[in-house]
Amino acid sequence: MALLEIEDLVMAYSGKAQPVLSVPRFSLEAGKQVAVKGPSGCGKTTFLHLIAGIVAASAGRISLGDTVVTDLGEAARDRFRARNIGYVFQSFHLMRDFTCLENVELGMSFGAKLDRDFAKSLLERVGLAERIGYRASELSIGQQQRVALARALANRPRLVLADEPTGSLDQETGERAIGLLREMCEENGASLLVVSHDLSIVDRFERKIDFRELNEALSRSEEAAR
Repeated sequence: MALLEIEDLVMAYSGKAQPVLSVPRFSLEAGKQVAVKGPSGCGKTTFLHLIAGIVAASAGRISLGDTVVTDLGEAARDRFRARNIGYVFQSFHLMRDFTCLENVELGMSFGAKLDRDFAKSLLERVGLAERIGYRASELSIGQQQRVALARALANRPRLVLADEPTGSLDQETGERAIGLLREMCEENGASLLVVSHDLSIVDRFERKIDFRELNEALSRSEEAAR
């Protein structure tokens, strides 16, 4: 059964002749994991922002479970995202003066409830049991990434979105991080959608999609450029 369903999704900016994104159809089943590959600038981040409701679509339909995200206003999208979607940002977006635990709890504060024991268990799961009280500014890049992974699962989301989650990491650290993210999503029953230009990461997924084939706006712009 599909958890996420997308139909005729379009994102266009005023003053632009062509939309930057046009996805006729996409779906992701509950508990499944998929990687979307594509070069920088092809619209992958915009795609995730639309799914998460961070920005509003120009046209089309995005459904997550029984909720049509594209029918919600901005405030309602924010509340829905906090309760149902975990997001791993490329640049982490941690509060540098907050501790590891406070950063995870901050993610919880936008959701249904604060669960300190679960927050601690997530940090233990990502190998930061000894650094729970460390500020984010005191952590290595790899450790900050692990805090970001824990925070993304803080509200037990049904869907986790990861935008170039290994982009700031060396290859070995990145491969460990993506393996950990996949394991944690599986343990928590969350679907996972990763976008990346790193083929060594994408190739670890059984289901892989080329965003240049998914986003019809790219092929149209390429044709117009010829």
